[in-house]
Amino acid sequence: MNAFEYFIACEVFKEILECVQYLHELKPSVIHRDLKPDNILIDPNYRSNRFVKLCDFGLATDHNIDRQTASGDEHSIVGTTRYMAPEVCSGKYSHKSDVWSLYVIGQELFGIDLQT
Repeated sequence: MNAFEYFIACEVFKEILECVQYLHELKPSVIHRDLKPDNILIDPNYRSNRFVKLCDFGLATDHNIDRQTASGDEHSIVGTTRYMAPEVCSGKYSHKSDVWSLYVIGQELFGIDLQT
């Protein structure tokens, strides 16, 4: 990756992080639950102040800690396996599940291979 590609990757990833931060700061917080490259749109015309948008909120849910604690809610396993946080397999998720997905997206975007 050359310096220009690295700069573009940083800008794209920064905007993805800002989109997810916005969702997590809503009251109640929104968890996307299916963050992956297929659900990230890039506007090539850049007419607004933002060129990255998230899509496919079909699996998104609000994260109401009080309600989930009181009822002991567990959730079904949803999302794309490659981008799914380990705790989701046990039916538990929070905003941290989206952070795991961001970690995997970041690895792909910057070409990081931690397996070698």
